[in-house]
Formats: sequence, structure tokens, C-alpha cells
Amino acid sequence: MGVRNFVGAFGHVVMDHILTVSQLPRPDTSVALLDRKRYFGGTAGNLARAAARLGVRTSLASFVGPDFPADYRETLARDGVDLRDLREIRGSTTPEAWVFSDRGGNQMTIIDQGPWTEGAKLPVLAHSVRDVELVHVGTGPPEYYTKIADLAERWGRPIAFDPAQEITYVYDRRRFRDLFRRATYFFGNEAEVAQAKRFMGTTSTAGLARTAEAVVVTRGARGSVVYTRDGKIDVPAVRPRRVVEITGAGDAYRAGFYAGLARGYDLRRCGILASAVASFVVEEKGTQTNLPRWAQTVARARRHASF
Repeated sequence: MGVRNFVGAFGHVVMDHILTVSQLPRPDTSVALLDRKRYFGGTAGNLARAAARLGVRTSLASFVGPDFPADYRETLARDGVDLRDLREIRGSTTPEAWVFSDRGGNQMTIIDQGPWTEGAKLPVLAHSVRDVELVHVGTGPPEYYTKIADLAERWGRPIAFDPAQEITYVYDRRRFRDLFRRATYFFGNEAEVAQAKRFMGTTSTAGLARTAEAVVVTRGARGSVVYTRDGKIDVPAVRPRRVVEITGAGDAYRAGFYAGLARGYDLRRCGILASAVASFVVEEKGTQTNLPRWAQTVARARRHASF
């Protein structure tokens, strides 16, 4: 076995197409396209590349089609991402998202899940469980992640559970509880944590921390909060130079958090580093357009703590 990675990042790798229109069309109407750009994306793709640029040994575990663009693969490899578990599925296509955005900031999105629609049939990517120190369970089918969680338990690997927006439409109470009860870390924004509390039958976020060891709640410009069995840790927001687009900030936050964990920092400092990484990403359009290196992250994070 080679050098163990710190994190195995499970989730989507997506080609994002962001299209700007004057206004979102009503049914049976047409609008003119003002601008279109193609970006690298996906929850796991974003996290893996951001973490690798921060010096975190990261294995990317995801499924794409034979049409996966060479420039995306080359970019991930150049930044040091372990691509052994980035699997091409024959007869499928790479996941794609078409995001339509108007000048008022309103959006609508069409998503092709690609191979992930075959969740129960997908092969178990064992390298990203066996050869890592932490398994990140992100977006994707719960029935697939049950298999990953079983393997993680067998090999004694802690799990970070991060269902993101899919918590509201992919999970039911039974499937959510099964994965949450096995998680060491849980990540979510305020809406996602509210849904987690409903699934777990608790009225307080502190109640969630009686099951998971750390519950990390992101709150945008208001910073973040980490709940543990020992109490609540308030984490300040790190100010960006400007805000252009917030999509991808959550994935960047996780990458920064893992960069802190990998270096042995306490949870508050992990949160500050996470917020610092997110502050770079929101400064440009595209989830991977403005990913910082470690030195840049620390320079910005030092406004709030010593590193």
C-alpha cells in the first residue's frame, strides 16, 4: 500500500454550464442568451481539488462517463488529486448541470446525474475507504453510501457525512438516521441542519452532537458554528474582497476544514481556515476558479487566529 491519503472524497464530479439570460423564461417562451461559460464542478470534484491545493492528500471517489473532459482530469491530476477511484462507466455520460441565471440573481438548474442514477449497481470504490484516514460521504444515492459506511466501519475509518441539498429530496428518515448514527462529523447549512434535526427527532442542534462528535453549521456571512458534546464553538466569517457568486463556498469550506484537521488544529481553527478558503471561492464565478493555496489561506485566516 502506498502513502495513505487523509481524505477520500465521495460525491459528484460535474461539468457546470452557467448561462446568463435577461430573465428566466416562462413555459412555451424563448429568451436570448447573454453569456455562457463552462466550468469544472461537482461536490466531490470541488472538494478534492480545493483540498489538494491546500496540501491535503485527497482521493477522489466518483463516477463519470467515457466523455469526461481531458482538461478536467489533467487539472485534478496537476493539483495532486489521487484519481485511482475516478471511474468511467461505459454506456453512461459525465454528469452535467445547466444553470440558467438572470440579472436579478434568480436561477433554475437542470441536472443530468449520469452514472449516479444507477446507485445500487455502482462498484464500491474501496481504495478511497481503505487507504484514507477519513471518509467524506457527500452527494449521491443513500443506498450506495450504506455500502461505503459498512466498509468504513469494517476498516475503522471515521465518516464525515455531508448530504448537502440532497438531504431534502434524496433521503428519508430511515436512510438518513442510518448514516448519521455512524458519522463522526456532520456538515450542513442552517436549512440542512434543520432537516437533520427533523429526521433525528431533536429540537436542538446540540442534540445532534450527542450522536455525531462534531456538527458543523455554516451560516454564510454570519460565520459558522461547531457543536460538540463539550459545547458550542463560534467561528467568525472571513471577509472576501468581494462577492460575485456563492456557489461552491460550502465545498471550499469543507476543504479548508480538512486542511486544518490534517495538520492537527483544534476545531475553531479548522473552522477559521474553512471560512478563509470559502472567502476566496466567492470572489469569482465558478466553483473552482479562485481556489487558494495554503499560504494564501493562512494569510487571510490570521486575521482571526494564529497558525
